Amino acid sequence: VEEESSPGMAAVELPVQSVLDGTAAAELEQAGANALVLRMKDQEGALAWASGQELAMSLELGAPAEVSEALRQWNAGSVYTVARVCCFRDNTVPYHRNSMALRASYGNWRDELGLRWLSPASPEAQDYLVQLCAELAELGFDEILLECCAFPDRGTLEAVSWGDMAEPAQREQTA
Repeated sequence: VEEESSPGMAAVELPVQSVLDGTAAAELEQAGANALVLRMKDQEGALAWASGQELAMSLELGAPAEVSEALRQWNAGSVYTVARVCCFRDNTVPYHRNSMALRASYGNWRDELGLRWLSPASPEAQDYLVQLCAELAELGFDEILLECCAFPDRGTLEAVSWGDMAEPAQREQTA
């Protein structure tokens, strides 16, 4: 009995605009890909869909509603779709919500790129991210790829005000 081998996954990362303008399918075909990766939350905190989260709406972080509908329609198709989410590295939300920020004695801590971070120890920040990921699942994404989903490991870590959080030596390395 011959076993049928299943093809591996070949993914291409494209901008959300390619779904909106109808070029995604042709670009995937040209690349010989069977999966599409879309950056849905970037390191600035911007969202590529119309989030229903109060915080995201109040900070105008999301896209127009028609983007969400286009993503829902795309995700109903046969292409495997991956939502790429930059979790705690978020330059916008910590600026507006210090209670969710990774802090330093001088204010919001910034990494080696000069970007603010949500505190991985903040239940409010964790809840925000969980709710965003739940929205992406509702939009029909097959997979959610989390990046920057732990405490930072670059930049001037000695400047972080750890407060109730475990000191760096006591935290588990997740990278």
